[in-house]
Parts: sequence; C-alpha cells; structure tokens
Amino acid sequence: MVVMVSFYLLILIVDPGMAPGTGTPEPGGMTSRELLEAVRRICFELPIVGVDVVEVAPAYDNSDITAILANRVVLEALSAIALKKSGGKYSPTRNLLDRN
Repeated sequence: MVVMVSFYLLILIVDPGMAPGTGTPEPGGMTSRELLEAVRRICFELPIVGVDVVEVAPAYDNSDITAILANRVVLEALSAIALKKSGGKYSPTRNLLDRN
C-alpha cells in the first residue's frame, strides 16, 4: 500500500503578532520559528505530495508579513522534500535554504 500525504496549513495557527493577516487570529499561537521548524520536519519525514497554505488575508496585514511567512512555509516545505529526495540528512539546526 502506498501512502501519500497532502500537507494543509491554516496560517491562523501562528500568533497574530507574527501573522496578523488572517480572518480568524488566534492569540497564543505558534511563533514563525516554531512553524517553520515543524514544516521542515513534517515535509522531510512524511511522503508529502501536495502543500496548501490557507487563511492568508493580505487585506488585514498592511506590512505583508503574513504573506511573506506563507511564502516561506512553501519554500521550506519544497526544500525539505528536495533534501529527502536527494538523500540528504535532516538537521534541526540547519536552515534548509542555506547553501553551505
């Protein structure tokens, strides 16, 4: 049996201080750093076939930090998938987008 996982992320899980551009802000949510680490780990460990980031509402965020974070989530997810496919090793202390 082949298992495939679609990764669906609601940006509202992030604290509104770091992602105010959502229709339903949740005080006390994750930090951006915690979210990115979780995304890296999930996308490296599981057989991800799709990534979707939802609940981003740019109209509620005049600084665009929510859209920037959503973009970074997708970049980190794709980087983790590529690292796994290339046979690389995961390190929680290494940013996957670093070239070193």
